[in-house]
Amino acid sequence: MTKPRRRLLLPGCLLVVLSALFGIAGIGVIVAGSVSGAAVDRAEPHSWTAGDVVLQFNRFGTCEVVPESGAPRVVEPKRQVEELQVQRWFSGTASITCDQPVTAWQGSAAGLRSFVSSSAFEYGLATLVVLPLLALVVLLVRRSGAPR
Repeated sequence: MTKPRRRLLLPGCLLVVLSALFGIAGIGVIVAGSVSGAAVDRAEPHSWTAGDVVLQFNRFGTCEVVPESGAPRVVEPKRQVEELQVQRWFSGTASITCDQPVTAWQGSAAGLRSFVSSSAFEYGLATLVVLPLLALVVLLVRRSGAPR
């Protein structure tokens, strides 16, 4: 192994490891934001107890939110596949029933789901994974052009 290649080995490995760590952390956050949801349908109503709720519709359907105190509301998506964030307008708990299978996240899980589904997170994660690899390419090009 020549000296220029030896000097490139450690920074190159560190950049690849950094990119892999960002990728693994991003996948972990995505999984945490996805698996914490609860299934909602007519047979299995969901009890809304805290914070806002995010409802993920996979097809057209409607959900009815019936609070213990307050007026009930019907929630329906404008598109076939959509995630809706519903803010609390009542105090206490509410029951959510839907005519189609829907996934619901509430409280801090709803905030995490909204964050994971955002374009800022998706583009930011892609940037954090690609930038170290791009830096490695730049490092390789600069080192290969150096006089030997």
